[in-house]
Amino acid sequence: MKRKILRGLQVSDFIHPDEEQKKKDALSNTTVQEFLSSAANLCRTAVDPVTQGTFVKINETSEPTLMRIVNEVCEILDVSPIPDVYICHLMYVNISPYSSDKPYLVVPDYVLRYSDEDMLYYNFGNAVTMIKADHVELTTLAAYMPGGGLIELPKLLFTAYLHCADSTSDRGGLLACQSFATSVRNHFWELGIPPNVSKNFLTNDKQAEIFVKKYLDEQKIVLERYNGIATQVARKWQRMSFLEAPANIMLRELYNWYLDEKGYRAIMEKYG
Repeated sequence: MKRKILRGLQVSDFIHPDEEQKKKDALSNTTVQEFLSSAANLCRTAVDPVTQGTFVKINETSEPTLMRIVNEVCEILDVSPIPDVYICHLMYVNISPYSSDKPYLVVPDYVLRYSDEDMLYYNFGNAVTMIKADHVELTTLAAYMPGGGLIELPKLLFTAYLHCADSTSDRGGLLACQSFATSVRNHFWELGIPPNVSKNFLTNDKQAEIFVKKYLDEQKIVLERYNGIATQVARKWQRMSFLEAPANIMLRELYNWYLDEKGYRAIMEKYG
């Protein structure tokens, strides 16, 4: 598949509309600032030993195909310099960016075992967008933030920002792979559908549009059927309490942006 190079692409072209305000709300909170400071201290003592002890750095010689994809994704999204890439042994479906002195990417071997090349373009695109959008330092610290007790309320400010940042990164993943069907397959993997299964019924973008609409419509019916006040509050609290938003909600946001006349297609027409 030949992908378009999006020269001059800016994060402001596809950023989640609430991200900047949510970030300001979180970082202006004194308690959040204290959490991040504590997380930074822990991060400095933990990140380097973990990276050096469990991650394997790759290059064009050791992993030529993987590095070709990374290089092409960075070219498509107009990102430089190209980040370092590490492989680790982890049963996780997403490639993750981290930051110490400079951003780098960590690829679980589980991703390499089950993803096809198109899915890797989306996965790397999602992670590279987090670097382009300057999310990495805060998302790295998020992994080291304390939890529980009275700190939950200010933490909600921070998770609200993280969920918007995740949505922005999903859009970057779609821009990198340039296939809605592939993007959906990555999301369904998070929902428990293996890539070799989803490939059988998500073969093109139109088919993916039809399937996702039906899936989201049926999900909406179920939610409305069990939608008492207590359930609404519990569902909202559960979403905001986790660092990552539920995969089905993220899929809905990406689907809406894909169909939006000012969304994916507009960017592809402007830059492609």
